[in-house]
Amino acid sequence: MSRLLLAVPAMLGVFVVVFFVIRMLPGDSAEAMLGASATDAQIETYRAAHGLDKPAPVQFWIALKNLFRGDLGDSLSHYRPVLSVVLERLPSTIELAAYGIVLGSVFAVILGVVAASFRGRWPDLIITAYSTFGMSLPTFYIGLWILMVFAVKLDVIPVSASAVEGLPRWKTLFGPVLTIVVGGSLVRTTRSAILEILEEDFIRTARAKGVPKALILFRHALGNALIPIITMVGYGLAVSFGGAIVLETVFGRSGVGKLLIDAITVRDYPLVQGTTFVIALFMIVANLLTDVAAGFADPRIRVAGAGEL
Repeated sequence: MSRLLLAVPAMLGVFVVVFFVIRMLPGDSAEAMLGASATDAQIETYRAAHGLDKPAPVQFWIALKNLFRGDLGDSLSHYRPVLSVVLERLPSTIELAAYGIVLGSVFAVILGVVAASFRGRWPDLIITAYSTFGMSLPTFYIGLWILMVFAVKLDVIPVSASAVEGLPRWKTLFGPVLTIVVGGSLVRTTRSAILEILEEDFIRTARAKGVPKALILFRHALGNALIPIITMVGYGLAVSFGGAIVLETVFGRSGVGKLLIDAITVRDYPLVQGTTFVIALFMIVANLLTDVAAGFADPRIRVAGAGEL
């Protein structure tokens, strides 16, 4: 329960920071919406109609009261409630995060187990080099290279998913999901966790009894190394929601991340606040689900953390 209660001030903190930071950026929302040809009178009328002429503390107080009523305000660029705009784009981002984290986790765990089983030999060296390479590169850089290879050179996927009508779903997911899979942090976590478990006495006992190596790796070692793996998967799920901002922009997917970038561009303050709030909410929920999953994997954590969850 205490962790759930801590999520409340965390969400409020995100809301406060985003509210004031977006207003510190250069440019004016009314001018961005109306265009360069708008007159001063039109700009002032627009600002008054949307409450932008009020002092920032007054705007904040109004937005905060609306937030506690479950109202994220009305989008200045979409002319409808922010919540409906975000919920319309949310399934696309959830789909991307789900495919990316599931396929990426399966791929990384298999590589981690293989690396641990061949410790110090060429498969381990190749997999470790790959994971280090994947971790060291920024997400947008990996995404641009994937676009260059699969969109420009091979013409397998479009350069921008939103620019082509009736595109098969796998083509809209291939590039961003592959970008997530290439990241190698979970590979190193799995390898390290497996190697640590392989040094335990019960593993030596299993070897002495003639238990097959594959059974030792995938049942005994992997089963007892789930806690750090689950933690990294949960972290990856949380990061994937934030990473959607980059991936959806690079690959032209119409999700929450792309929505946020577009809202910042036109200074749609309510939409920026609402989108960021929803992204932060999903990241916090992902962390809470990670704690719950770790508790199911290890009863000792479940008992120790019962009072916190």
